[in-house]
Amino acid sequence: MLKTLDRYLLKELGSPFVLGAGVLTFFLVIDRVYDLTDLVITKNVPFHLVLGLLAFMLPAFLGLTLPMALLVAVLIVSGRMAGDMEVAAFKASGVSPLRLFRPFVLAACVVSAVVAFITLIAAPAASGAFQNQLFQILQTKATTGIKERTFTASFNQMVMYVEDISASQVALRGLLVSDERDPKLSRVIVAKEGRLFTDTKKRRMTMRFIDGVVSETDAADARRFRLTAFSLYDLNLPLENPQRAAQRIEKPEKEMTLDQLRALVAELEAQGQIVAPFRVEIQKRFTLPVAALVFVMVGFPLGIRTQRGGRTLAMGSSLAIVVGYYVVHTFLEGMALRQRLPVTLAMWLPNAIFGAAGLVLLYGATAGLPLSFARLLVRLRAALPRVVRTLVPRRAPVERARREPAGVRGPRASTYLIDRYLVREYLNFIGTGLAVGAVLILVVDLLQYLDRFLRVKPPFLYIVQHLFYRLPGSLYEGLPIIVLISTVFLFLSLTQARELDAMKAAGISLYRASLPVLLVALSISLISAVLQETVLPVINSKADDVDRVKIRGNQPRHLQRQTQIWYRSSDTRFMRMELLDPIERSLDGLLVVGITPDFRLADRLDARKARWTSDGWMLSDGVYRHVGPGNHVSADPFAERLATMPEQINDLIQVQQGPETMSFRELRTYVTRLAETGHNVGKYLVDLYRKLSFPLIHVIMALVAIPFALSSPRTGGRAMGVGVAILISVGYWVIHSIAIAFAKAELLPPLLGAWTANIVFAGVGAALFLRART
Repeated sequence: MLKTLDRYLLKELGSPFVLGAGVLTFFLVIDRVYDLTDLVITKNVPFHLVLGLLAFMLPAFLGLTLPMALLVAVLIVSGRMAGDMEVAAFKASGVSPLRLFRPFVLAACVVSAVVAFITLIAAPAASGAFQNQLFQILQTKATTGIKERTFTASFNQMVMYVEDISASQVALRGLLVSDERDPKLSRVIVAKEGRLFTDTKKRRMTMRFIDGVVSETDAADARRFRLTAFSLYDLNLPLENPQRAAQRIEKPEKEMTLDQLRALVAELEAQGQIVAPFRVEIQKRFTLPVAALVFVMVGFPLGIRTQRGGRTLAMGSSLAIVVGYYVVHTFLEGMALRQRLPVTLAMWLPNAIFGAAGLVLLYGATAGLPLSFARLLVRLRAALPRVVRTLVPRRAPVERARREPAGVRGPRASTYLIDRYLVREYLNFIGTGLAVGAVLILVVDLLQYLDRFLRVKPPFLYIVQHLFYRLPGSLYEGLPIIVLISTVFLFLSLTQARELDAMKAAGISLYRASLPVLLVALSISLISAVLQETVLPVINSKADDVDRVKIRGNQPRHLQRQTQIWYRSSDTRFMRMELLDPIERSLDGLLVVGITPDFRLADRLDARKARWTSDGWMLSDGVYRHVGPGNHVSADPFAERLATMPEQINDLIQVQQGPETMSFRELRTYVTRLAETGHNVGKYLVDLYRKLSFPLIHVIMALVAIPFALSSPRTGGRAMGVGVAILISVGYWVIHSIAIAFAKAELLPPLLGAWTANIVFAGVGAALFLRART
C-alpha cells in the first residue's frame, strides 16, 4: 500500500518523466515527419498505413529514451527537493534518504518492466511489422517507389525513368524502362505514356505502356537486334517481399523473437558456427531494461546532494551518466562480438559497474559522507566567471564615464545589466540544450553504427572523425527545438522567480525585456543561414568521405568503380554503363539511347568498350542504329571508332548531389539549368525556398514561445514548459510538412508552401505577443 510520501514523490516524477520521454522521442523522429506526411499527401498513401509506420518505429526509440527520461526526471525531482530543503526537512523528521529512495526504485522497476516488454516482445514484432507495412504500401501505391526524372530500381532489376507523374499518381508521361533480369539480353522500353495498375488479391503490379517501342540486343553480340513497336504493352513488375530481403541484412537477429534466437543459437552451435552476435542480442534484451534501475541508483544520490550546484550540476551529472554508461556498454559489446570476453560477462558488466557506483553514492548520501565530485563541479562553475573576467578585462570606469553622458549613465547602465543577465541565462539554457542534444545524437549514432564498426574494425581515430563530422548536421536540424525549449524555460524561470514582475515595476516592459532574447534568436538564425551556405555542405561531404572511404574502405566517389549506371546527359540522351572505371578512364558495356522530345526512340548505340582519350571516345566492337520513319532501322556496325560525344569522363564520374546536400546558390544554379531545358522545376523550387525559410525558424520559435510561456500556470514548473514546447514543435512541423507536401504535389505555389508554417506561426506569435500584459 502506497503511503502519502510515496504518492507525492511518484506524482512529482510523473510529469517530468512523461514530458522528457516525449521530448527525447520527438527529437529522434522529427526528421521522419516530413517523409511520412509526403507519403500521405504526395503519394496518396492511406493515412492509417503511414500512422502504422510511425507506430512501428517508436518501440526501437522508446527502449532508449525511457531510461534516459527517467534519469532526467529523477535528477530534476531530487535536485528540486534538495534545493527547497525538503530533503533536510525529511531528515530532521526522521525520514532517511533510503526511505525517500523507495518510490524512485518503484518507478525504476515499472520503467524497466516496460522497457523489457519493448526489447523482448514489442521491438522484434514491430521491426517485422514495419517491413510488412512497407510492402503493403508498395503494393497498394506503386508510385511510392517512383520519382520524377530519377532512375528508380524499386522493382527488382527493373530500372525505370519517368519524366512526369500526374497529380493522381496513376498517369505517367515519358517512360524509359530497362529490363535487366536477363544479363544476356539488353532490353529497353521507350514509351510516350504509361499507367500503373495494382492487384492486391494477386499481389501483382502491372505497368501499361502506351505508344512506344521495345528494343533488344544480345549482350554478347550487339549485331543481333530486334525492334517492336506497340500501341499498348503490359508488363508485370516484380516486387520483392521485404521479409526475403531482410535475410540479407547485416543484423537479421533484430527482427527475431527470443525463441527464434535461442533455436538458431542451438542450431549454429551444432554446426560449429559463430553464435556470438545472437548471444549478444539475447543478453542485450535483458540488460538494457536494467539500465533504468541503474540510472536511478546513480542519479538519486547525486540529485539530493546538488542543492548548491542547481540545475547545471544535475544536467551535467545526467549527461555524464548517460555517456559513460553507453560508451562502456558499446565497448564491452564489441569485446563480446570479437569473442574477447564471455558474452554474459561483457553484457552485464556495465550494469554491475554503475550499479556498484550507485550503491556507493547511496551509502554516502545516507551516511552523510562528502561528495567530492559534486563539490568539484560546484567550484568549477563558480570559478568560470572569474576566469572569463580575467581573460576579458573590463574597460576602466573612468574611460567608460567619459564616453557616457552623466544624465543617462544610471538608467542605461541598469538596462544593459539586465540585458546581459537575460542573454547570459538564455545562452545557458541553449548551451545545456545543445549538450543534451549532442549526447542523444552521439548515443543513437554510436548504437546504430556499432555493427559496422565491429565488422570493419576501423582505427579509433576514424570513429571519432565519423562522430565529429555527423554531429553538426544533426544538431543543426534540432536547433529550432532547442531554441524553443530554451525560450520557454527562460521566461518560466523569470515568471516563477517574480523577476519579470520586478522588471515591469521598474518600468521595463515585456517588449523591452524580450528584445535581447529575440536578438539572440535572430543572431542564431543569421548564423544558421551562413552555416547552411558555407560550413555544413563541407562537413556533410567530409562525413560521407569518412564513412565511405576511411571506415568502409571504399574508394572516393570520383575514383570508385561503378556498375550498371544510368545517366541522363541531356533532354534527348540516356546512357547506361555496365562498368565505369575512373582510374582506367574507360566504360564497359556502353549503351546510348537517343529519343525525340515527345519520347520516341531516335537512335541507339551499343559498344562493348569505350575509352576516353584527348580526342574523344574510342569505341570498340559496337553498332550504331538510327530509327527512321515507320520505325525503319538502319545499322552501322564498327570494330573501332573515334566518336565525338558531348559527355566527357569527368561528367560521368561526377556524382550529382541531392537538393538537401546543396547550398542555396548551388541549388539555384541547378534549378535554372533544369528550367532552361524545359523541365518541371516546381519540386526543386520548394527545396530552394525551404533553404531561405528554415533559418528563420529560430526567431519565430522564440517569438511564439514567449507568450505561451507567460500564459502557462506558475505551478506547472518546467514540466509545463516542456509540454508547451512539445505542442508548439509538433504543431509547427505538422503544418510545415503538410504545406511542403502540398507544394510538391502542385496544390500550393512553391514559395507559399515553403513559407506557410513560418507565416502562420509568426502571425500567431506576434498576435499573442502584442496581446500579452506588458
